Amino acid sequence: MGDRVIRAITIDGSFRVITVRTTALVRAATATQEVTGQDARAFGELLTGAILVRETMSPAHRVQTILSRSERGQMLADAHPDDGTGALTRGLVNRIGNAAMGELLGEGAVLKVIRSLPGGKLHQSIVEANGAQMSQALMVYMQESEQVLSTLLVATVLDGGRVVAAGGYIVQVLPEIQEAPLAVMTERLAHDFASLDRFLLEHDADPRILKDELLYGMPHEDLYEGPVRSGCDCSEARVLSAIATLGRDEVAQIIAQGEVVSLTCEYCRKPWVITAERLKNLLTPS
Repeated sequence: MGDRVIRAITIDGSFRVITVRTTALVRAATATQEVTGQDARAFGELLTGAILVRETMSPAHRVQTILSRSERGQMLADAHPDDGTGALTRGLVNRIGNAAMGELLGEGAVLKVIRSLPGGKLHQSIVEANGAQMSQALMVYMQESEQVLSTLLVATVLDGGRVVAAGGYIVQVLPEIQEAPLAVMTERLAHDFASLDRFLLEHDADPRILKDELLYGMPHEDLYEGPVRSGCDCSEARVLSAIATLGRDEVAQIIAQGEVVSLTCEYCRKPWVITAERLKNLLTPS
């Protein structure tokens, strides 16, 4: 089965649940960014968390989650909405020296979440990420910045350094919640879903099985199901836009010298070669 995300809500209005499988996505992103072991685990969990946050707060808009620590570096996950071919997600790892990115969480770490809003506006929140787990940092963001009572869990399972399963869930308490279903869900999350590794391995991280188990015995309705995928939105047009920021005089000098501009996308490692002839379009009045 491919990577997918599912959104559901209980009929009585008690809970909203989102589950996601990100195995192939995390495997591709960690390979592209050349991270392994515990670094891959942390990076995979940040990627999965970005998708859950986007699906929860703004499924139609882009969300970026950035985990950073001054002496180690940063990891970034960039989750885009479904464009008809699947919800594209990409990531970036920038380490300082030989810093272990798997130890990015801890004292001095911060989690920044940037959401794109209609009209090109951005909403940015920053929370401390002092806990030992990625799930904790993401839940702190949901509680402090979005003020939504949520339980969130993400996991990346490794076997000999290879990503074999990845996924996660978020359960949100809705205003209509009653005491009885809250008690049932609290018990279920604490005892049956306090960890995800074994479940993801046994069920190939199937988000439908995970959703049905989380909501077992609770009538619910699926609101959305769609694919998520690893990928990048870099293009020649975006590269030209970046070069245009150099200024008209500098671009004109590059053209006059007949130079070739070579750039590599940091996300997907794709090389872009822009000839002087192509740069002339930047000096042509639109």
